[in-house]
Amino acid sequence: MTETPPIPQWPSAKLLGAEFVSMDEDTLTVEMAFTPPEGFANMRGSVQGGLLAGPMDEAMGAAVFLGTKGKLQLTLDINLSLLRPVPMERMTVKARAVKAGRRVTYVESELFDVNGKLCARATATTMTTEWPGQEKGPDA
Repeated sequence: MTETPPIPQWPSAKLLGAEFVSMDEDTLTVEMAFTPPEGFANMRGSVQGGLLAGPMDEAMGAAVFLGTKGKLQLTLDINLSLLRPVPMERMTVKARAVKAGRRVTYVESELFDVNGKLCARATATTMTTEWPGQEKGPDA
C-alpha cells in the first residue's frame, strides 16, 4: 500500500477523529483510522452501533474517490452488520471500491478494533458526483 500524508479536514471527518492511513491504487482499497468522540459511547461504554456507520461511510467515500479517479460520492444505501462491540478506542476501517461505474459505485468495508479484531462489515451503493461548483461535462 502507498503511504500518503493527507489529513481529512472536512467537518464530518474531524468529528469522527479521521486519519488517512494508506491506499492501494491497484486494489482500490483505502485504510483510515478513527478515534471515536466521547459522545459516541453507549450505556455499556462501547461505541453505539449505529454510529459505526459514520467511519465506515467516510472510508467507503475515500475508496469511491480512488476508484473513480477523484469524484465524490452520495451514499444511496448502506448495509451494516455489527459483529462485536467496539471499544471507545482507535479503530481502523479498510474500504474497497468493488465496482466503479460511470454513475454508480459499489463499495465494501470492514471495521477493526484496536486489537485488530473484525467488529463490523458494511456494503454500500453510491452515486458519483462532481465536486461542488464544478461545471458538468458534455456527457453529464
